[in-house]
Parts: sequence; structure tokens; C-alpha cells
Amino acid sequence: MGDGHGIGGEGYIMKVKLDLRPRSLVEKQSKKVNIARILIVALFVAFLMVAGATFALSFMKVRGMDAEIAMLNDQVALQKAQSLKLGNEIKRLGETEKMYLDALALLQEELPALEFLESVERSLPEGVWLASLAMDAGRVTAEKGKQPVPGKATIRGGAYVENDVVHFAKGLQDAPVVSAVDFPVTSRVEREDEPVAIVDFTLSCTLRNMEGLRVEEEPGKAVAP
Repeated sequence: MGDGHGIGGEGYIMKVKLDLRPRSLVEKQSKKVNIARILIVALFVAFLMVAGATFALSFMKVRGMDAEIAMLNDQVALQKAQSLKLGNEIKRLGETEKMYLDALALLQEELPALEFLESVERSLPEGVWLASLAMDAGRVTAEKGKQPVPGKATIRGGAYVENDVVHFAKGLQDAPVVSAVDFPVTSRVEREDEPVAIVDFTLSCTLRNMEGLRVEEEPGKAVAP
């Protein structure tokens, strides 16, 4: 290492550093440094590539999960719509069932009355006429804790002879809709507009409900005493 000398009369000192190692050693260490730098750069680049690939894969996975979530949301919405539609259909069927049940109840109430009127018309003999007919349909269907109540019918009319009234009562007794016929209550009265005395009668009948109707006549029926 040499000493510096003043230039231009100033106190400036220049220092020079010399490497006195062999040239081969200097080149060898220089190559080692370059290889280390290359390895560091390569590792950094590899890290960036791995990080980029990991980010890309994570992004694609997130996008795939978003698509699956959207598909599941669509399925849930579809299931809700189908459930709502099914609920509306069940409600509609319930209303339809109620309508049919109401119609059936009305039929059960009206059918015995219609059957009885037909039986009265069919059983009414000549020489017998009706003055009034009152009917009570009763309760033809069983309610909670109650039994069906049979209907009642009361007939008032007139005839020329009592045998025709008895014949009329027997005809009603044979009707499938009638479960019992009380013995007719009769009284003979005279009217100014009739040449002979008239038999006024009152006849009470018990009607069957719809479950008790029979298509065929039952044998062994008789007028109740």
C-alpha cells in the first residue's frame, strides 16, 4: 500500500487498495458469488411462480365454490317454489274435499225426504188425500259424541173409509226409507160439502238416515200397533 503525495500544494491524500491474492483465487471466489446470486434469483423466481400458481388455483377454487353456492341457492329457491305450489294444491284439495263433504251431507239430509215423498205418492190409494205433510230431517250424520237422529214425518189428510187409511199406512211401512209407522189416529167428521162422513187421520212416520236405506224391501214389516 503506497502513501499519497500532495497535489497543487493542497493537503489531499489519495488512497489505493490493492488485492495481492493470486488471480486464480480471486476468479474462483468471483464465480462462487455469481452462482450464489443466480441460485437466490432462481429461488425467488420459483417462489413467485409457486405463489402465482397457488393464487390462481385458489381463485379458480373460489370461483367454483361460488358457482356451486349459486346452484344450491337456485335449487333451494326451486324447492321453495315447489313447496309453495304443493301447499296451494293441498289447500285447494282440502277446499274441494270440504265442498264434496258438504254436498254429501246435504244429500244425506235431502235423500230421505225425497225418498219419502216418492213413497207417499206411490202408496197413496184412491179415496185418500193429504191435507198437510210436515218433515224433520233430524241429524243423519253422527257428530262427535252424538248418535244420528232419525227424521220424522207427520201426515194429515182425509179419506172416505178407514180401511184406505190403514192400507196407506201399510204402503208407507213397506217403503225402504221408512223405519216405523205409528198406527193412524182417525176421527170421523161430517161436512156440509160432502154427502157422507169423512175420516180425518194423522199418521206419524220415522225415517231412516242414508246409511239405513235399503234398495230391496225387507220382509216381515207391519204397521206398528
